[in-house]
Amino acid sequence: MTATADDLSGNHRLGHRRTVAAWTLAVVEVFVAFAAVAGGLALIGDHWGMSREWLHHTPFATWTGPGIALMAVIAVPHVIAAALIAVLSVPARLGILGGLLAGGSLVAWIVLQLALLQVFFFLQPVMVVVGLIEVGLSMWWRRGVVARAAH
Repeated sequence: MTATADDLSGNHRLGHRRTVAAWTLAVVEVFVAFAAVAGGLALIGDHWGMSREWLHHTPFATWTGPGIALMAVIAVPHVIAAALIAVLSVPARLGILGGLLAGGSLVAWIVLQLALLQVFFFLQPVMVVVGLIEVGLSMWWRRGVVARAAH
């Protein structure tokens, strides 16, 4: 079966389609990026006065390293993932992949944080839920694009 020009243009449009799930995902990603930058700067500036004893099981002696890591590992990927959605010429599959990776990195960050610091803070489960929401929105977006392409 050969594809016609109309089929190709239709698939091209669907390949770049942004749904409600995509735009909601972008908003969540921007929120997480903003929170990670704010949190990273607060850690670097020691604005929260957190105990350095909590860093005992980490390679860090001060909160500067974790603050930089938070911005590098969470904020930067979330900004990139949001940009993959906002730039409409980027294929949807890259935005979906960005959302999956951003959400997964947030969950992994919290798991690693709990394992290394061995300290519980109420925002940790909140951020795990946010990461899972990102993964869910990515999958919802993917399902919407695939379902639309099938019609």
